[in-house]
Amino acid sequence: MTAIPELPNPQRRALDLVKEAATEKGCRPFLVGGPVRDLLLGRNMIDIDLTLEEGAPILARAVAKRVDGRVRSFPQFLTYKVTAEGLPEIDIATARKERYRAPGALPTVTEGKLKDDLLRRDFSINAIAMDLRDGSLHDPANGERDLHARQIRVLHDKSFIDDPTRIFRALRLATRLGFTLENKTFELMGEAIASGAFETVSKERLWRELFLAMDEQTAPRVLAELRNSGALDALFLPPREDVSEQLQDVARLIERDPSLDRYVLYTGIMLRGDTEAISRLEGSGFSQKRARNTLHIVYDLERFEEALASARTERQRFRLYKSATPEMLSLIGAEKPDEAPRLARYLEFQTFKLPLRGNDLEVPGGPHVAKALERTREAVFNGEIAVDDARTFAREIALKYLKEQRPEP
Repeated sequence: MTAIPELPNPQRRALDLVKEAATEKGCRPFLVGGPVRDLLLGRNMIDIDLTLEEGAPILARAVAKRVDGRVRSFPQFLTYKVTAEGLPEIDIATARKERYRAPGALPTVTEGKLKDDLLRRDFSINAIAMDLRDGSLHDPANGERDLHARQIRVLHDKSFIDDPTRIFRALRLATRLGFTLENKTFELMGEAIASGAFETVSKERLWRELFLAMDEQTAPRVLAELRNSGALDALFLPPREDVSEQLQDVARLIERDPSLDRYVLYTGIMLRGDTEAISRLEGSGFSQKRARNTLHIVYDLERFEEALASARTERQRFRLYKSATPEMLSLIGAEKPDEAPRLARYLEFQTFKLPLRGNDLEVPGGPHVAKALERTREAVFNGEIAVDDARTFAREIALKYLKEQRPEP
């Protein structure tokens, strides 16, 4: 097992502070779930999730006091979150047991023992606890065995019925870790999907899980697995064609330009060809702008590519580019390699500055001036005129635009 002292800062410092505070207050905290799994796999541990049978609020306040941090409490979940500058978030919870009132509903939680808390979790590899005092493991579901077998296993037969979003997490985790689903777990997943389990879950919860899948480094593979399993049928049309290659294209585009909206790109690709795409976005929480940009890809990408193929001049092409979002342009570059150098030139044009201002034109002010300056910038960049002729050209164009916008006497 990876020892606590070998962890990178600031996680090591955070756990040292927790241990000091626990010793002072006589508490017995356990590191639980994903962090223990990642330690056992030799992966970087990012989250700090702690569980105590007793004294969770006492420990949370003691840790916060030591680091001049803040404690937020969530009584309905029996959890506390400690935040402080220079440290990762520290989640401290009272050991819980839970009961599902109905399939797909959020569980009701009550205080329980450590074993209760571990056995209520999603998969065996996430049901391991480590005692911070001595590093000993508590593994009632044999999760360490499944780690060695590199498999994902649910803890009971109704797991996917009680909480169908676990299907998203199972495929996401399996793809991230390079694991497979244990045979029985795979069967239970298929049965849950076929029985319509996702109909018991709100669209909002499904979209949240989908966005987490899109955040994964292996997002194309996770999305393809979700799509092929039928897990996305509650949100999208069943797949009519394989979009794995397009999803890989999106991942490469995001890697090159992280400013691109991954949710718009991935969603747009998966909705292409769906005439009811607008209604599919229900529950996504997309802003009007994000929804519009997504639908721009769904409905307009092919027509846009056809319009580009018909463009005869660089000016015509630039005008088309101006009407497209960065996400749309990135997809065009990926799908139409011949367009890539033209797109690169357009991006160069976007940063091209003309050494000319509206006051230099000596014409009445108004929107016609900005329009003339933009037209002149295009003309200079495209080589239609020399930069030395820019002022004269811009003035003539501005006067022309001004005359056009004035009503006849």
